[in-house]
Amino acid sequence: MVFAISGCTGIAVKEPVAGDKVAYQQRAEEISAIEEWGFTGKISLDDGDQGGSGKLQWYVIADSSELDFHGALGRGAWNLHIDPDRAILKEANGEQQTAARVNDLIQERIGWPLPVDALQWWVRGLAAPGVVDAEQFDSDGLLLHLSQFGWSIDINRYNTFAGLQLPARLNARRDNFRVKLAIGRWQMGNGTDQ
Repeated sequence: MVFAISGCTGIAVKEPVAGDKVAYQQRAEEISAIEEWGFTGKISLDDGDQGGSGKLQWYVIADSSELDFHGALGRGAWNLHIDPDRAILKEANGEQQTAARVNDLIQERIGWPLPVDALQWWVRGLAAPGVVDAEQFDSDGLLLHLSQFGWSIDINRYNTFAGLQLPARLNARRDNFRVKLAIGRWQMGNGTDQ
């Protein structure tokens, strides 16, 4: 059962003290065990010369993802479907592109080195599987900063949704590329009552 959670309690991000990696690992195990999740929010993309922003809805069920983007005034809408075998990008004008890997598709189509497969971990306040160059936690184990795959990720705010502390504001940057997310509503569910 997937349920929507729109009422939330803000959590001020604490200054990093020593950081609690054990608490982070416990939190990571709990959150990564949830196979069905999604959010609605605003995304802003900027490469130093061009940029855009709009509304993003992202839903994940097991190993499949669906991302819907609608730009300001309905411009620039697209849908991205990702499963283990392929990624399919459908644009508002009817064009469709397919690739074996989502990151390759995004690089080819928009020219961005955006690691969508890693972003699905970062938006939940978790490091993606793979090498981590640096990470910083607060005393409750919340991830505040992460350096991974050439990207620098800062989580500026967490909110509590159904007892889980999940990011509300995230900034990721690599060279001139910037991604900003403001998440307004989470959906969490894994087939059990929470």
